Amino acid sequence: MLSVGLTGNIASGKSIVESYFEKKGIPVINADDVTHELIEKDREIQSKIKKLFAQEDIFNDNGSLSRSKIGRIVFSDQDKLEELENIIHPAVIKKIEEFFDKNRDAQIAIASVPLLFEIDIQPMFDKTILVCADKKIRLQRLMNRNGYSLEHALDRINSQISQEEKRNIADFIIENNNDILELELQINKIIERLKV
Repeated sequence: MLSVGLTGNIASGKSIVESYFEKKGIPVINADDVTHELIEKDREIQSKIKKLFAQEDIFNDNGSLSRSKIGRIVFSDQDKLEELENIIHPAVIKKIEEFFDKNRDAQIAIASVPLLFEIDIQPMFDKTILVCADKKIRLQRLMNRNGYSLEHALDRINSQISQEEKRNIADFIIENNNDILELELQINKIIERLKV
């Protein structure tokens, strides 16, 4: 099995790329989905998060943890962000390792990890794929899709290593500024190269 890390900065279009790989029958795990599940269901992680944000309002009306409230706090407080990542990342990495183990008979298996380069886990993968889109396009997507203000959208974008730096590290790059057909062509070429 070839283990592949798929990444891209916020609003670059990773989920479209991810769903195309799945459509091609390639198993994919999404680190964001794993994170959401851990926050919603893992009692140990929940209690650590509640302790970390003891002074803040981080709850929905129904008493569950609010990811959007937590997001607003950590994207303007680097220390809190790091502490939160120290709680969540080891558990997410463990789930990815379990996923690769479960799919070891597949030719290719993909883990979609937005912060792959930020948390320096590229040694986990045989190959890495970076999805890129122009900053202007990503800003627009964030404001339209998430309803973020320009300031909050910029905070989110600036909290990650720049695409330019990542281009020098990734094995494959997908440009996601054009139409879906162009995107699919790029992905098909990468699949062919991964299968060699």
